[in-house]
Amino acid sequence: MSIKKLLLLIGLCALFAGCSTGGYYNTFYTNESNTQLGVRYLLGRGVKQNDTQAFYYFRKGAHQDDAFAQNELAYLYAAGKGTPRNDGKAFMWYKKAAEHGLASAQFNLGLMYLYGIGTAPDRALAKEWIKKSAAHGFEPAVQKLSQL
Repeated sequence: MSIKKLLLLIGLCALFAGCSTGGYYNTFYTNESNTQLGVRYLLGRGVKQNDTQAFYYFRKGAHQDDAFAQNELAYLYAAGKGTPRNDGKAFMWYKKAAEHGLASAQFNLGLMYLYGIGTAPDRALAKEWIKKSAAHGFEPAVQKLSQL
């Protein structure tokens, strides 16, 4: 992998984590879903932070068709957190979450198309997904769209 792609991936991982987990966790859940448990383990909220446990719960939530869990699972695959890094699986899960209309997933999918991570580069599809994300008011997508 080239240095440029590696630096991009590191930047994307930071973005993915920041875009995906903010504001979702609520400390008053008593009957937590797999996705909520994944958030707790990913962020270390009320439990010891553990990427492997986060991966386990997000994977369960993703298979239950939870778009947020799909987005987080994609992030974990992209970053190699709690599981070996796998760009192809990251791409697949971002696509599933994006098709549900999750703005951060649409943006992340657009970036994967733009830079050819987990898929062949496709500027037209990248722009299409980033536009969808920007239409939801997702600020990073609005900014990136102005650069395309």
